[in-house]
Amino acid sequence: MKILRIAGTVVAVVLLSATLASTQNAGTNKSGGWVPRTAVTPDPGKLTVPKGYKAEVFVAGLDTPSSATVDKEGNVWVAISGNLFGPFEYEYNGQRIKNPVAGPHVKVFDKDGKHLKDIGVGKFGFVMNAIGYCPENNKVYVPEYSKHIWEISGVNGELRKIITDLPIGDHQIGGITCKDGYIYWGQGFPSNSGFADPDNHGWTAEIDPFWQKHGDPALPKTARDPVCRDIVHTGLNVLSSDGRLTGALMPAGVPAKPGMVIKAQVPCGGSVMRVKIDKQGSDGMYKHEDMEVYAMGFRNQSGVRFGPKGSRFETALAVSDNGVNDLGHRRIANGAEKLWIVTEKGQDAGFPDKEGMGFVTNKRFSLKPYNGSKIDSPYPRLYIGDKPWVPEMPPYRFPPHVEGIRGVPLIVANPNPNGYINPVLEWDTNNPMDGIAWGDERFGAKDTIFAAIFGIIDNGPESLVATWPAIIRIEFLQPAGVKWSYFMRNRDPGPNAY
Repeated sequence: MKILRIAGTVVAVVLLSATLASTQNAGTNKSGGWVPRTAVTPDPGKLTVPKGYKAEVFVAGLDTPSSATVDKEGNVWVAISGNLFGPFEYEYNGQRIKNPVAGPHVKVFDKDGKHLKDIGVGKFGFVMNAIGYCPENNKVYVPEYSKHIWEISGVNGELRKIITDLPIGDHQIGGITCKDGYIYWGQGFPSNSGFADPDNHGWTAEIDPFWQKHGDPALPKTARDPVCRDIVHTGLNVLSSDGRLTGALMPAGVPAKPGMVIKAQVPCGGSVMRVKIDKQGSDGMYKHEDMEVYAMGFRNQSGVRFGPKGSRFETALAVSDNGVNDLGHRRIANGAEKLWIVTEKGQDAGFPDKEGMGFVTNKRFSLKPYNGSKIDSPYPRLYIGDKPWVPEMPPYRFPPHVEGIRGVPLIVANPNPNGYINPVLEWDTNNPMDGIAWGDERFGAKDTIFAAIFGIIDNGPESLVATWPAIIRIEFLQPAGVKWSYFMRNRDPGPNAY
């Protein structure tokens, strides 16, 4: 009998959704609403697992567990993302409610579930969505979602900040791993679809320490998307409600012009970055100039894992990537959750102009057709330079029920001459594959990835059949292709998963 031990309340994965409530009111100064919550006793009996496996609770009573890793002693390190909104009190149904959630920290348990230590209490300023153990140097790496990465050697080691001043935005530091003397991590693409759009984000007016160090000194130091290669601009702008034009990849309020060049930055957004472990300075820090772009063209990479040693995927990097939201003035519909396999340095997944398998100019990515009407543009706030963007109609006509065109305009005028990679799997929109792990051949899981499906994020409608919370099994076939199946899921999926 194979025992599947579940850390914390991961048996009810929807608990994690509380940590993302800030997206509910993006672009405003109000946080998402909180209501009193009733503790739920984890019940493995509500889970279905394959024959021969048994699910059990490893440790219970955790609030907002977001990721876990295991060190060489078998200790389980659990990142607790904590409350995003700081201390608060408010009235609810005649009661005075106080903040029920502690701040971000890491809890460590031994292999039997005994609590050993809390690490980083009071040190971390923002949510942590990932944690990773490096067997090469016996260190645990803790990405603090906003700007910083920390390290610690063993349960009783000293917690040290090693990387700082990474770009801020909606998507920041993701999954982290190591291989052959390098640290690798996912560096998110700050914006939703390429714009520091004041109407869609709450961070576009913030001075970003990253941009204080990088970029054109003549431009504002406010947050935006740093690119991984030199980009020739199409001149695509958005007209925000305050009357300003903002160019894609530009600071809020700074318009773009067709043909202008946006210079590459290191580190950059939507990338897997890496740095040599031995480049650490005497102060314990890694410099930006010592970092390298390993892969690019992603959006929000929460899972970053190399294949097992000795397997055909030993040098392949699996990346799970959260798809674009149907929001903002450059709305992109039906963005899938994706699993990529990066096989060599420099590969490009194509975002923000390519979403998964295709470019956003494909009809799949916009819901409203344009039929040539002068008063009914599907993207009335988009401009090329200082002129409204008007889609060019094809030279032929169709019957009214199929006439028109759909698609989203491009930002990049110079496609990558080396081409693009495609995902090996796409999953239901806004149900991210947050955690990924390669299977162990000793347990019959050769050439296999397991992915934890987070649950719905509060910026899209639900599917007719809920696809979350779950753990799915992705098997790589010979000579090519993949096969997926549910490995573990709730008997009653979706919002009733408790």
